[in-house]
Amino acid sequence: MSERNESSIHPVFAVVGAIVVSAGIIAAYVWATWTGPVHAGQVTSLYAYPIHRELSTGSGLGGVNGGPNVIDEVIVIADVQIKSTTKLPLFLGDMFGNLTLPDGQVEQSLAASGSDYRKVFVAYPALLAQQKSAVPRDVTMKPGQTIAGQMIFHFPITQAQWNGRKGFDVDIRFIHQDDLVLHTGPPQGSGASQ
Repeated sequence: MSERNESSIHPVFAVVGAIVVSAGIIAAYVWATWTGPVHAGQVTSLYAYPIHRELSTGSGLGGVNGGPNVIDEVIVIADVQIKSTTKLPLFLGDMFGNLTLPDGQVEQSLAASGSDYRKVFVAYPALLAQQKSAVPRDVTMKPGQTIAGQMIFHFPITQAQWNGRKGFDVDIRFIHQDDLVLHTGPPQGSGASQ
């Protein structure tokens, strides 16, 4: 008579058990090490100031065929908030504005730096009511810290191009981390304050 070993585990149960244990270990590792995004932010307001100038210095020195030189520009003021969501310091580098024009072309502008930021309000006193503190460059954000402030961008476009834009993004660059891109969609209506 042969004796059966009742205490042995069926091979199917052993494989299923090994898979469950392995999946549990992998899930625990991912849960313990995943930190999510290291930063978050938003554009809280957007203000555009169109500039249209016609310069004429005489028929011989003017623009094409002696006509006036026409200069169109838009100054964009973006109020933003940036929050560190990591347990490590974040090193904020540069800030760019990326404007997608009606034809799909993308224009990029570097945010005005400290001294240039102040000069904008001297050159255009009509913007003084919009002035707040600038978002600083080359700053170290502490874990959990929120920075709020303004960024000023300059684009050589017409007001019609700004009003017809497909989108405007603020691209905040960090050292040793991915960029934080804050999207704003196309305008909801028309006007200089969008």
